[in-house]
Amino acid sequence: MINFSVLQTASFLLIFLRIFAIISVFQPFSIRTIPTSIRLLLTIAMSFILLQLYSLKELPDMNMLLALGIKEIIVGLIIGFLANIIFYMLQMVGQIIDFQVGLSLANIINPAFDIQVSPVGDLLFVLGMFIFLASGGYLQVIEAFGYSFNIVPLGIVNLSNYIFGEAFKLLGNFTLQVALRFSAPIISTILLVDIIIGIIARTVPQINIFIIGLPLKTGLAFLALIIIVGIIPDLINRELPYLIRELVFIMKGFR
Repeated sequence: MINFSVLQTASFLLIFLRIFAIISVFQPFSIRTIPTSIRLLLTIAMSFILLQLYSLKELPDMNMLLALGIKEIIVGLIIGFLANIIFYMLQMVGQIIDFQVGLSLANIINPAFDIQVSPVGDLLFVLGMFIFLASGGYLQVIEAFGYSFNIVPLGIVNLSNYIFGEAFKLLGNFTLQVALRFSAPIISTILLVDIIIGIIARTVPQINIFIIGLPLKTGLAFLALIIIVGIIPDLINRELPYLIRELVFIMKGFR
């Protein structure tokens, strides 16, 4: 039988709150097909393991413990959302491509998250998720969850507007910049096709440009997409170190 002291119980609750907040928003673990009971069991198991490594130095009073619990939830939510940046970036790439091709109105329902996404965005998201799981990325993420207690120890959480500003800046700038770089070949291809179609429309006005243009742009876009899909793993491996450095920098601001 396991006996916990009051200090260990308080430490376990704080660890549990942070880990459960991360798992609740981190997309590979927040899929609707994963039952809540499984997420709870995973959180409890990780909390028991981390309790052997991290603990409060002294027992706070009830008001302080409540405040620390709220802060741990906020820290977990921020870490979980920022860890999703790679998946947000892939979805944005797909949305940019769909907008250029003319498929932006053909939204579909992603049953895993019950949200509307563009067709190419959903394709890239699922492909990125598959690469993440097949390459064992989830193991590194779980390890990073535990490492977060080295950077932001239990009972030492400082929330400020600076942290939220840096988090939103990283989420916006990183996602937009990488998405534009990744989709640039397809955007350039579609732009070139539009120029050619415009020239044809001026020189041969008898041709119905709408009948020719849409299938041509769609076909070339998917051909370019097939070519650049192979660089998704290289893209993730190249951008991940920068993303990790920025995440560590933001997490250090919680201390």
